[in-house]
Amino acid sequence: MTVLKGAEIERFVAEPDPRRPVILVYGPDMGLVSERARAIATRIAPDLDDPFSVTRIDGDVLASDPARLADEAGTMPMFGGRRLIWVKAGEKPIAAAVTPLLANPPEGATILIEAGDLKKSVALRSEAERSGNAAVIACYADGEADLKRLAVDEAKLAGLQIEPQALALLVQYLGGDRAASRAEIRKICLYAHGTGTIRAADIIAVAGESLAMGVDEIIDAAFGGAPDEVDRLLLRAEAAGIAIPQIVAAASRHALAMHKVRLIVESGTPIRTAVERFEPPLFFRRKPAVERQLGLWTSGKLSRIIQRLAEAGYETRAKAAIAPTLVGRLLISIASNARQGARG
Repeated sequence: MTVLKGAEIERFVAEPDPRRPVILVYGPDMGLVSERARAIATRIAPDLDDPFSVTRIDGDVLASDPARLADEAGTMPMFGGRRLIWVKAGEKPIAAAVTPLLANPPEGATILIEAGDLKKSVALRSEAERSGNAAVIACYADGEADLKRLAVDEAKLAGLQIEPQALALLVQYLGGDRAASRAEIRKICLYAHGTGTIRAADIIAVAGESLAMGVDEIIDAAFGGAPDEVDRLLLRAEAAGIAIPQIVAAASRHALAMHKVRLIVESGTPIRTAVERFEPPLFFRRKPAVERQLGLWTSGKLSRIIQRLAEAGYETRAKAAIAPTLVGRLLISIASNARQGARG
C-alpha cells in the first residue's frame, strides 16, 4: 500500500524501498515528522552533509521553480549510489513539482518530502496516496502504548530500567510532539544515571510541573466546573505550543481514573480514602482539586464523558484543522456539566 501504517512504517523507516522513490512524511506531530524523515534520510545517504549525494530544497523556493525538482532528480550522482533530494514543504503548494515524478519516478534518486499537517484535499497528499511509486507516512501524536515504548527504549539505551509506577506517571504528561517527549525522557535518564532504575520520585524531582505544561490545570478546570477558566487556559496552552491531542489524551486518562475511583466511592468508601487509589498516583497538590471533582460526578456521567473524549480523539486526527475548536467546546461542556453538579 502507498499509505503505510503501524509496523509497515517502522519497517520502511528502517529500510526504505527503492521501488518507492517518492516519500511523503507529514502530520501534526512535527517532532515525529522530523525524526522519521531524518531516519529515512540517513538510510539513503549516510553522510547528510555530502553535497554530492544530498540536495536540500526549501519548499517555498521550489514552488517558484517546479522544474528544479525533476532536474535535480535526473542528475546522476558523481560517485555512484542513490542521491537524496530532501524537500521541506512550506506554505506554498509544491504538487506541480512532485506530480511529474510520481508518474515517471527517478531511477537514481529518492525524493523525500517533509511536510506539516495536510488535509486529504491537498494535492500533494492526495496524489502521493494514489501513486504506486510513493510511500506516504502520516505522523500523529503518540498514543499511550507508543509513549511507553519510547520511554522504555530510551531508558534501556541509558542502561536503566523504569518502574511501572514511574512509567505510568511519566506517560500521562508526554505526547503531542515526539521530539519534546524524547527530550523530557532523556533529561530524566540523565538524572537517574548510575542508579539502575527510574522511579516515580525521579519523575517528580526532574520534571514536576514542567512536564504537566499546564495540561493538569486545564483538566482540573474542566472536571471542576470552571468553563471560563477552561477557555482562558486553552488560549494559554495554544500560545505555549501544547498540542491538542496531548490535552485530549490527558483528559481521557483522567476521566478513566475518575470513573474507577468514583465506583469505589459509590460502594461506600469516603472520597478522601478512595482518592489514594488513583492510578497513577496524584501529585499531592492536585489531591484537593480531584477530591472535589469526585464529589461533582457520578460514574454514569463519567462513562458518557469517556465515550465523548474517545470520539474527540478520533476527530482531532480526522479533522486536525478544527481540532482546537472541537476540543474547546467539549471541555467547556464538561466544565458546565460539572458546575451543574456543584449546584445540584
